[in-house]
Amino acid sequence: MSTEVLAAVRHRRILALLASREFVTVTEVRAATGASLATANRDLSVLAAAGALTRIRGGATRAAPPPAGPSGQERVLVACLVQARRAAERHDLAAVEGALHQALTTCRQLRDRHVSDNIRPPRKEAS
Repeated sequence: MSTEVLAAVRHRRILALLASREFVTVTEVRAATGASLATANRDLSVLAAAGALTRIRGGATRAAPPPAGPSGQERVLVACLVQARRAAERHDLAAVEGALHQALTTCRQLRDRHVSDNIRPPRKEAS
């Protein structure tokens, strides 16, 4: 068995450990993988560099989730609304109508995507 295969097996075991708890120590990694202290530390460093976990003193924690940013459709929606506002400032009602039509179309696409992903869009609470 090659060292690359062994490393992949160790990495899977380390990630499985982290899936079941918030953090792991190097000692726990060594016990789970049968690796030496140096190998356990190296494996944690490799997984941290790949973004699979976050290194802490004496072990590792689960990787932080990536920050959620607006999707492409959400950026299009904002751009349409900005365009509608600017057109309104110019008193260009045809451009306002076109921008709002595009914004409404984008809203419908976003709603359909949320529904298809079984995610309900957040509801506004009554004021």
